[in-house]
Amino acid sequence: MWRSVLLHEFEDRNVRSFQGLPGSLSPGSLALSPSEGIILIAPGRSLHYVLETPLLDVIGVSCRVRFRHPGRAVTSSVRILRLGDEFVLSLEPLTMFQALVRVRVHRAWHDIGQLPNPSSSFTELGFDWHTSGKTYIRVNGRLVGYHDALSRGSRLTIEDVAFGSPESLATSPDPHYQLGEFSVRALSRHPRWPRRHVTGMHKP
Repeated sequence: MWRSVLLHEFEDRNVRSFQGLPGSLSPGSLALSPSEGIILIAPGRSLHYVLETPLLDVIGVSCRVRFRHPGRAVTSSVRILRLGDEFVLSLEPLTMFQALVRVRVHRAWHDIGQLPNPSSSFTELGFDWHTSGKTYIRVNGRLVGYHDALSRGSRLTIEDVAFGSPESLATSPDPHYQLGEFSVRALSRHPRWPRRHVTGMHKP
C-alpha cells in the first residue's frame, strides 16, 4: 500500500515540522531559512532523514519537490533526492537555459526530462515509478518525460531520505538549490506503519 515516507508542506508555517515514518534527522542536516520558509541545500548542507526501520520490498515511488536554483546555471551534477542506495534523482548540465533530469532506479540510469536552468521562481518536479517499469516525470504539472520499461521488476529498500549530499564537504557558501514543500511516498508490501508528526528539528 502507498504511504508517506516523508512529507513537508509547511501547513503550520513551521519549517522544522515534518510527517513521516518513524525516524530522525541526522545531526546538523538542516540549513534553514525560517523567514522565507525554505531549506538551503548546498555542499555540506543537506536534509538527511534516517528511518528507524528500513522500508522493504518497495515496488513504487512517487515524489513531489518544489525547488529553485537561482544562483547560476547547472554546470555539474546536482543531487536533488536520494532514497536509500537504489534511487537517485539529479540534475545534469545540458545548456545555459535547460538542465537535464536524470534518475537512477536500482542499477539503471535514464535521462528522462528537462527543466529551466537557472530559475528565478520555484519549480515543482514530480516523479513516479512503478516496478512495471512505467516512469513519469512532470514539471509544474506538465508531463516532460516518460519511460515504459525503466528497471522493470526491481524492488527497492529505503533506509533513509536525503536531499542534497550529506557526505559532501562545505566547499562553497552558495546554495545549489532552495527546497520548499516536498512529499516522498512509497508503495510497499511491508505491513502498514503509523505516520508520525515530528517537530523541534536540529538547528543548523
